[in-house]
Amino acid sequence: MKKFHLTKRYTIINFDAINFSSQAQILSSKEFALVLKNFLKSLEAKKSLILNDFNGVSITDLIDFFKTLLVYDLNDALNQNNSITTNHVKPLYLLTEALYDYWREIERFGILKGSKNYDPNLKIPDLVSNNEKFNETIITLYRTISQKLLQANFHVYRQLPARTNANLLYIRHRFTTNKEYENIQNIPFVTKVLTNPPFIINSKSNTRSGLFTEITYNPLKQIKINKSHYFAFPVMVGPLLAFVYTHRDFLHQAIALSNLFEFADYNSFKTRKPDLIYLYGIKENEFDLKYYFDHLNKTVLGFVSRLDKNDYFGYLKKMLLTLHNVYMINEGKLPIHGAMVEITLNDNTQKNIVIIGDSGAGKSETLEALRVVGKKQIRAMRVVFDDMGIMKFENNQVVANGTEIGAFIRLDDLDTGYAYQIMDRALFLNPNQINARVVIPITSHEFISKNHPVDMVFYANNYSKNKNGIKLFSNLAEALEVFKKGVRKAKGTTSEVGLVSSYFANPFGPVQEKEKTEELLIKYFKTLQENNVLLGEIYTKLAVDGYQTKGPQETAKQILTYLEEK
Repeated sequence: MKKFHLTKRYTIINFDAINFSSQAQILSSKEFALVLKNFLKSLEAKKSLILNDFNGVSITDLIDFFKTLLVYDLNDALNQNNSITTNHVKPLYLLTEALYDYWREIERFGILKGSKNYDPNLKIPDLVSNNEKFNETIITLYRTISQKLLQANFHVYRQLPARTNANLLYIRHRFTTNKEYENIQNIPFVTKVLTNPPFIINSKSNTRSGLFTEITYNPLKQIKINKSHYFAFPVMVGPLLAFVYTHRDFLHQAIALSNLFEFADYNSFKTRKPDLIYLYGIKENEFDLKYYFDHLNKTVLGFVSRLDKNDYFGYLKKMLLTLHNVYMINEGKLPIHGAMVEITLNDNTQKNIVIIGDSGAGKSETLEALRVVGKKQIRAMRVVFDDMGIMKFENNQVVANGTEIGAFIRLDDLDTGYAYQIMDRALFLNPNQINARVVIPITSHEFISKNHPVDMVFYANNYSKNKNGIKLFSNLAEALEVFKKGVRKAKGTTSEVGLVSSYFANPFGPVQEKEKTEELLIKYFKTLQENNVLLGEIYTKLAVDGYQTKGPQETAKQILTYLEEK
């Protein structure tokens, strides 16, 4: 592993190879000189006026003066340095402040190596203490230099985070001797993640576009993998084990996986082959948005290239869910793009509601409205899935499971102020842009893995202005027609605009496996009807101006009446 990797946007620090335990060590390091050099280049690119005062002053001169300031006061330091004069003091203070801000603005990741030979939990104290010590050293260094240049102490001390945004503990792992998979063996596997909130990702893209399409051969041998440039994240997508190989340029996106999917423990996967393999950030553009089903090894592989347009968490999340859904369809299980909650009423009656619909249809908004309007009647609401789940059969009854332990939600769709309430656990994505998102943990893997009976299934219609509440379907054919059409009005969460349609409101598997999904739809919905499960269409009006709040509320009130019927 490289000791220190720095780009314009991020840095990766190998704490096993670098010692930054003192201020002097930081200033004397090649890494500090590299950061300072990149910082000055960024000022040059911006044509910053700060640089006007430093003509003839080199990077070496600046570093030497900083070192002198660690030991001496300002006047003595000036006497010992010929390049820095009293005329430089005020500009140097401004430069130091700007350098500190520059360091805090780039994404900072630390890595530590674990071992297969001992309990990885023993390394956790190092993961935590290492980061805290680094933070203290950086802040102390900044304050020492700044206050000596000011010749006064600060009146207000802000403990702004200067440490890494996340620390990763990793081990190298080989899961097979199969030559077809050789180039992804012994890549660092992340086993523990430490994040320092607020964790904010500013990516180059903020929407997802296009469909994932299948290819008929495994391209792994044609893909060039530099093993020191990738990190593998082992996560559970529902019951399926996924190995997510992420290029370091997209590492910030992969960190957010820790809030969305259950991390797999090393002891649980060290002798197990993955069900899903995803390579996120490959160089080869010809395999962008492609997946391959290796039926022989019963593994689905996905590929997304290292293009700026793919620097968005949606490509990580949705590709993983597509791989999961393709796998499940071939197992005879029906993927559901929607939301499901378990409702417990005051009399302890439990009912489970499924709302199906594509992005922006109003699924989550309706369930949130139900929580508000039903606060007197509802004792508890627990999320089974917020975006994707599956239906399967148990004793001739349809039950459902979830895939994720977290939610990937538009900030605009949250209650005012809610984002601040969950800031300590949330991961924010492009919070200053349209379609700003947050990834938050909302449930447990144990709960979503249980078999939850299905009592109501609704399709979320967000565009019909002159229809209100809920329409129950009179027959199976009518229900299937609406669910299969998957019509909604796009709300800007993807690159789509206007009224759009997606087969079964799910372009993440069912569209690609339409023939097999068609058979499953008929089979499952027939069973739902036979078991007297409510099948209907709800009118959320989420895409109708002026009804974004009224629509979900009206629908929620009607759902509540069905819940109270015994």
